[in-house]
Amino acid sequence: MYVEDTPQRASQAQLALLRAHLPYSLPVLRRMQVAAGAFDGIHPAGKTGTGTSPYAHVLFAYDCDGPPSLLGGHHVPFAAVFLELDRAPETAAWVYASDQDQGVSPARPEDLYPADNDRPDQWVVDRGAQLVAGWSPERRARCRRLVLALLRRARALARTVASELAARQPARFGTPTGAAALVSTVKANLHDGIRYVLQHPGPSEQDGDRTAVLLVYHDAYDKWLFRVEDVPVLSQPEAVEHPTGLLGTGGQGQPALLWDRVRTHDDAALVISCTAIPRTVDTLLSVPSVALREKSTSPGEPGALQAWAFVGIDGSLWTLHTQPAYRGRGLAKTLAARLFRQYCRLFDGIMDDDRHNDGWCAADVSASNRQSQGVCKRLGARRAWSTAWIVITYDSLGDQE
Repeated sequence: MYVEDTPQRASQAQLALLRAHLPYSLPVLRRMQVAAGAFDGIHPAGKTGTGTSPYAHVLFAYDCDGPPSLLGGHHVPFAAVFLELDRAPETAAWVYASDQDQGVSPARPEDLYPADNDRPDQWVVDRGAQLVAGWSPERRARCRRLVLALLRRARALARTVASELAARQPARFGTPTGAAALVSTVKANLHDGIRYVLQHPGPSEQDGDRTAVLLVYHDAYDKWLFRVEDVPVLSQPEAVEHPTGLLGTGGQGQPALLWDRVRTHDDAALVISCTAIPRTVDTLLSVPSVALREKSTSPGEPGALQAWAFVGIDGSLWTLHTQPAYRGRGLAKTLAARLFRQYCRLFDGIMDDDRHNDGWCAADVSASNRQSQGVCKRLGARRAWSTAWIVITYDSLGDQE
């Protein structure tokens, strides 16, 4: 096994390798593109995007004994992790393994999915075992070996920087609880099949590492994939207002909402109060967003936010929300469409070959959230694989290197 540990930002060669494995590598590729500066300069005031930090690492493990560049283009199975140790309590690790690919290179979402994709009653919520049912024991063992090696590297890095992070960020890591969490667990996002093989070692003759990873498994999510060219045009880029069709008291038409973005601390605090997913103000204000707010009745004061959506640090649709008074008017679909069309091309500018627009967008939707699934369908998305957010206990990773 050959392991690369690159500080902060992926190399162009690493990004190109991940792009060759689209759409399966999409979450990790997007996270690394954001770390490389995809969101820098998105705000008029010139504030940079969330980018990366001194505590970020790009980790690759290859199933070979030396640098894959020496193999003359021969395909080598690999795993990749983007790790940002000071991101907690948000997701700090994004995991991909080439073994999770389904064996085709689809040009369009419909090339990926079974015929019963749109039948929720037939959808398996916890699909980890199903996703790897066709894998050979050798494939499972290789995937486990590569991913475990990178998670063990993440553990070593966390232990190395724990005291420094506690000193630099006492509010987050200086407390006994924060410090203990940093060196004992990591919150990670990964393909649900990888989650399953981490927990279930294969036969000993194929899988010599008997480590069964201890983890907390959060609500099952499905990865929905979009092609940006298929997303309908539901608002014009230059539009400044959006009609809601709502009627005020006395039958008077309610003023149109104004297009805007999430721009203030109070805006972000409202967003956080409306979601159960851990978010921080700094992160929300540093990623692209679109929002609809009421016209203000007070000069110099922004009107109240009524709907919003974000492009997250992994390139996916984040925190799509409409306040109760404005639901049922198609605002969620219009917000998501505007967001994708306005911002999904940002990632191409990070690549040396920026003429190649990969065109993929994504949303992670709870397997039980029928309303959000409906929004994705109306925007032309198709359901792909299950994705998992897990909290891994470092001590359960074992000691093999």
